[in-house]
Amino acid sequence: MPKLRTWVLAAVVPLALANGPAGDDFETLVAAERRFAADAAALGITPAFRAHVSPDALLISPAPHPAPPELAQQTDAPGARLEWQPEAAGVARSGDLGFTTGPYVMRRGDRASHGQFFTIWRRRAGGDWRWLIDSGNPPLGAGAVAMPMRVVRLGNAAAPAGKSDLAEVERRLDADVSALAGFLAADGRVLRAGAAPAIGEAGAALAARGPKGAGKHLGGGGSAAGDLAYSYGRVEDGGVLVGHYVRVWHQEAAGWRLLVDQLVPLPRRP
Repeated sequence: MPKLRTWVLAAVVPLALANGPAGDDFETLVAAERRFAADAAALGITPAFRAHVSPDALLISPAPHPAPPELAQQTDAPGARLEWQPEAAGVARSGDLGFTTGPYVMRRGDRASHGQFFTIWRRRAGGDWRWLIDSGNPPLGAGAVAMPMRVVRLGNAAAPAGKSDLAEVERRLDADVSALAGFLAADGRVLRAGAAPAIGEAGAALAARGPKGAGKHLGGGGSAAGDLAYSYGRVEDGGVLVGHYVRVWHQEAAGWRLLVDQLVPLPRRP
């Protein structure tokens, strides 16, 4: 079983789509996520990940590493089934970069557990979306969960862009990755192990409860329009590695704000 979607989920039924006329970039992104989920049900988990992967994609499980070589050697565990659906998403004005997040259910025989996935997508010149970074939180509960019926659009595409330097903003946040107040957008989501996604002020409060540590930027990229960016890196506490972060940033009038902030902890030792 891959360390895919780093603990994730997929549903086959087309669901109601919110925000955006037919054929817009947001809708095509959500449709790509749903096709990915449908393929996982029809073809199997690993074949679906191979079918939708970008050649330079990364898996965060828990450290960032190239996805294609791992997927090439991987097979699904007997009886494993992965289901998911997007609950929130966002896309750049240029239509070349986006992200999705929502609940997943991992089934192994009669057992089921659920958590949250987080995927960053890049659109190729031919127009199709390919996943670029796949990550997720470990299961936060046993059993299945209801799949979302609507997809919330994060970020205000019409908002005028500010002029702040993202590298400098990230350096300030990396001084203490748990201090999200002032960095998180009003509709920004915080993903932490063992907790449901938290939004806005509730998200900043969830992050403040830990884990704490200093971040170290490892990589990232941005949209052609300059309004959406992603980053990933290490988190250390007292010089000891405790996990990795994945972030999506949106340029607003007040500067760069986080739309999604996720911390993927190292697995607990047995």
